[in-house]
Amino acid sequence: MNSIHILLKLIFGFITSKALALFVGANGMAYVGNFRAFLNVLENFSLLGIQNAVVKYVSEFQNDKSKLKSVLATFGLLLLTSSIAISLILIFCANYLSKQLFNHTELYGFLFYILAILFPLYVFSTFCISVVNGFQKYKNVIYIQIISSAIALLFSLFLIYYYSTFGALVSIVLAPVFVFFVCLFYLKNLISVSDVFSFQNFNFSVVKNLSEYVLMALVSGVIGSFVLLKIRTDIVSITGLQNAGIYEGLQRISSYYLLFVSSIMAIYFYPKLAETNSNSKEIVLHYLKTIIPLFTIGLVIIYFLRELIIQALFSSEFESMESLFLWQLIGDVLKATSLIFGTLLIAKKQTKVFIITEIISLCIMYFSSNWMLHTIGINGIVQAYAFTYLIYLVVLVIYFRKQLR
Repeated sequence: MNSIHILLKLIFGFITSKALALFVGANGMAYVGNFRAFLNVLENFSLLGIQNAVVKYVSEFQNDKSKLKSVLATFGLLLLTSSIAISLILIFCANYLSKQLFNHTELYGFLFYILAILFPLYVFSTFCISVVNGFQKYKNVIYIQIISSAIALLFSLFLIYYYSTFGALVSIVLAPVFVFFVCLFYLKNLISVSDVFSFQNFNFSVVKNLSEYVLMALVSGVIGSFVLLKIRTDIVSITGLQNAGIYEGLQRISSYYLLFVSSIMAIYFYPKLAETNSNSKEIVLHYLKTIIPLFTIGLVIIYFLRELIIQALFSSEFESMESLFLWQLIGDVLKATSLIFGTLLIAKKQTKVFIITEIISLCIMYFSSNWMLHTIGINGIVQAYAFTYLIYLVVLVIYFRKQLR
């Protein structure tokens, strides 16, 4: 089921990328990449790591109605508060944000008003799908993603064709909103709206238990997304807007095949690792023996077909992307391999180790990227990416070596 979903996601992504290349170009794609990175900062800040806690606690308390209602109400009200606060900030800072991300004040400023209105739904889409995942309704999670992706594709093509770069940016905002509404259909037999927005069931003890998830989210989500956004702005300032667009095109390709790993991690491996009495060694080895070899073979095929892929997905404007593939693919294999160890740290709430390793890796990524951009140019960014995940993987393997014997 997950493979079918990934295949459809790839097809939808390929179609969207081609539309962006034809109607938006490399410069517009750079704006799309910057806006995505900015949204990641906002989303991670407003969610505060709650999505991982939702999966864990819903999975644990799905048969205890009283505790489940307490968890849902606490998480729901926290998210409502944080999303409204972010929306207000977006309204008051719209022109400033537009100038910082796009060097435009009027047209793109309006984009942030749209985002402000839809942002609560944007946040609750993640919450809702985490609840479905927590109930271990794996097939329903995949159905939600397939249906919402199909709807988002149609809207994206329409907006890109008629409104070019602005339409592409609006479509990014709309995609999670579709996820939210599709989720409601699958949630109707699992929970009710009153369970989520009940002040009576709000529990401060649940908030206290969230502290470790919040710390991990602030480091990995907020700070990590901010670092990636800063790297993207460095690419624009050091190598130019067109190179930033080419880099964004490569990241789109990378995100398509990384979906295979990240989705199966979120849907299957994380809930298994989060179980109280789970056999971590067996789950980790299963991932390394089954998922990583298949993933690596797929990337080898992609490397040899890279020229054809660029021609199929983009335009002649993106030909120089070919030289970036090797180091990007090496980095992605290392990232996919290290993902199981990072997920294990989150699932077992090993907060200190997680924060230390994340901060070290983010520092290495930012400073190596900045240095390589100045010395080598755009090719240096993918080399820094591979180098960062090599160090990160080595550190985590050393840390878990005793558990994996």
